[in-house]
Amino acid sequence: MLSIPQYLDFAFTGKTKEICSFFLELLQRKNGALYLHSQQVANYAASVAAKLGLSRKEIGIIRTAALMHDIGLLSVPNSILNKFPYLSTREMAQYKRHCIAGCSMLENMEEFSGVIDLIRCHHEKWDGTGYPKRLKGVNIPLGARIISVADYYDSVINPCSAQWQKSHQEALQELLSAMGTSFDPEIVKAFVEAIAPGNTIKALPVYSKKGKKGKVKTAAAVLASAATKTAETEKIAETGEAKEYA
Repeated sequence: MLSIPQYLDFAFTGKTKEICSFFLELLQRKNGALYLHSQQVANYAASVAAKLGLSRKEIGIIRTAALMHDIGLLSVPNSILNKFPYLSTREMAQYKRHCIAGCSMLENMEEFSGVIDLIRCHHEKWDGTGYPKRLKGVNIPLGARIISVADYYDSVINPCSAQWQKSHQEALQELLSAMGTSFDPEIVKAFVEAIAPGNTIKALPVYSKKGKKGKVKTAAAVLASAATKTAETEKIAETGEAKEYA
């Protein structure tokens, strides 16, 4: 049975460690890239949680959930995994079930009661367009919001096929562009500062969807816009008033 990598080991004791090792071994046997991805996401997520000042216990829970976030993909054929995200409608529906499948694998294990909701919600989006429950904003558990950012970043810099690979800078630009829509702006900010010490998020350029020849905005402007949208979303929830953003 595989052992937990040393840099991830502090979060695990006794039976929890044994179960995690078991699932890691299954992931490695199924798909080596998926196994490495789980470790990377756990490391990134723990770094962000620490950057946010969370307690050691909270960091441990988030790290455990991140390490186990994709165990539901054990039920998805490699033929689908190897061409993600370019899937048919039927294949995408099967892929999306992995969040619930992962929870089902752990739901009767008391040791994982604190991580199940994070696994279930790691594909929810800040604007409510994610899955499986279409949760929105702060209704998404904090740990799941952290894992979502870490998961996306590692997925695009280490994709299943090298032809879809993006650079570190391109991945950061995509994260910044998705602040306030796919991702919690504060989590993206903490992620950038955690994985690129000394990098000031406000100084990073963010390109429009047209590419580098399109309009360029600073990350500071994107962050401010995202914060405004977030505040307005909270106001709508309280008053029922709506406002459109260009």
